[in-house]
Amino acid sequence: MQDWYPSAVMDLVVHAGNDALGALAPEWTQVWERDPSATLFQRPEYFGAWVPEFAQDRKISVVDVRRDGTLAGIIALSVDPDGVLRFLGDPAVTDYFGPVCEPSDRDPVAQAVIDAAAQIDGWERAEFLGLAVDSGWPDALTRAAKTAGFSVQERKQDVCPRVTLTGTYEDYLASLDGKLRHEVRRKARKLEREAGSFNVRLSEPDTLHADLEHFFEMVRTSEGPKGHFLHWGMAGFFTLLSRAFQQQNWLRFTLLEIDGEPLAASISFSAKGTWAVYNASYSASRRELAPGMVLMSECIRLATEEGCHTFDLMRGDEPYKYRFGAVDVPLHALTIERGR
Repeated sequence: MQDWYPSAVMDLVVHAGNDALGALAPEWTQVWERDPSATLFQRPEYFGAWVPEFAQDRKISVVDVRRDGTLAGIIALSVDPDGVLRFLGDPAVTDYFGPVCEPSDRDPVAQAVIDAAAQIDGWERAEFLGLAVDSGWPDALTRAAKTAGFSVQERKQDVCPRVTLTGTYEDYLASLDGKLRHEVRRKARKLEREAGSFNVRLSEPDTLHADLEHFFEMVRTSEGPKGHFLHWGMAGFFTLLSRAFQQQNWLRFTLLEIDGEPLAASISFSAKGTWAVYNASYSASRRELAPGMVLMSECIRLATEEGCHTFDLMRGDEPYKYRFGAVDVPLHALTIERGR
């Protein structure tokens, strides 16, 4: 049996936390690439954008799990001002959470994470959110916590609707129910008929700043909660994240335009064969033409052209997602009571 252990639990202040995440980035990347369920939300580049805007007053710890001196698993944790231990991140902007390791190492890494958490002071309750059921982490962490004598409650937190892609865009359309397929095509025809030919483009480094400003304006003029979502800290985070992910060729910032006027925009990420839609908005003045729905179908087209096998609409069960044939993947949350 291998000797697994949490080799380093680094209790950090916020200004040191980002340095620690960066220092571990090369090894972290190697492990991340071997974990098929790990997402870009579990990359140090993501935390590099998130920490400066949102990590104030959080006590950050990084747990790295090594075997024979080689990194085999890693997770960033924080004790928040409310005294709750959480995965580093925020459910308002972080869709997936969880440690990173090879699938065969889930149980020993989960046990190391729980053992390391027990050494962190300042919390009595842990809330581990955003664990995709198909990642294996809900079961592995529950087993580890119970073995450590902690009380654990598991609940369904949300869903992430996903579309499975095989072949071309036409193959995708053919896989849809006839009514859904007709609706996808009808919306594109209506947009062209009533507004003119549209163009879909990807944001480039020299257009990113202006494109983000168009996106921010669409979000701010949205009705309901979405219109209040984009405070200045959030805009700063989106800017940092977009720049970092564009440098790594993960960003897929798409805009639908007519005569150079953006009518819809979508910020998506692409890695490991998955195109993940992070946030999207459209011009409120052209709502009746459904430019956002047309852009989403065009993003699916681009994903098939990239050879992606999954189109992930990410957290939330908004009705529009199922018009593209998405199927829910549950996200579970664990509440762990430490006891006294």
